[in-house]
Amino acid sequence: MRFDIIFLESITWSILWTILVIVLVRIFPFMIEHDYPLDVQKVANIKKPTKKEKNRGTVIGTVGFIILLIVPIIFAIHGHEKSDSFTSVFIHIWIICMAWNAFDLLIVDWLFICVLGLKAFVLPGSEGYKGNKNYMFHFKGFVKGIFVMSILAIVLSLISYGLIKFVL
Repeated sequence: MRFDIIFLESITWSILWTILVIVLVRIFPFMIEHDYPLDVQKVANIKKPTKKEKNRGTVIGTVGFIILLIVPIIFAIHGHEKSDSFTSVFIHIWIICMAWNAFDLLIVDWLFICVLGLKAFVLPGSEGYKGNKNYMFHFKGFVKGIFVMSILAIVLSLISYGLIKFVL
């Protein structure tokens, strides 16, 4: 297993996730406001989207998420051969998923939101609000992310392993 390559793939996947987060926060905040503390949601007071806005947000969010699901599969396919075990494929994808989870906590949540309050990551209308500095809220999200990303890694690994063994 090439950990230098997995490290680069992890950075790439984290950057793609970060781009999707920025798009959702700045253009479709109603799609992501549930990922912020309740007091921040109340201060932001995101207006209810029109049907057209909701449809556009759903399309952009879905396309972005599908791309995010395909990328680790491509990474795994390119990094493994038919003779490789499911475990090696899983570890590869799990590292990528956990790297994003850690990047999301340390860089996006704690640095960009809590410390710097970067507009790209803060819900519109909540800029400068003290509730954006809720480190524990983000840490709890990180802990939940360990489980969610592990399940996602299993699913993506099953798909990748199946493609490696039976299709390619």
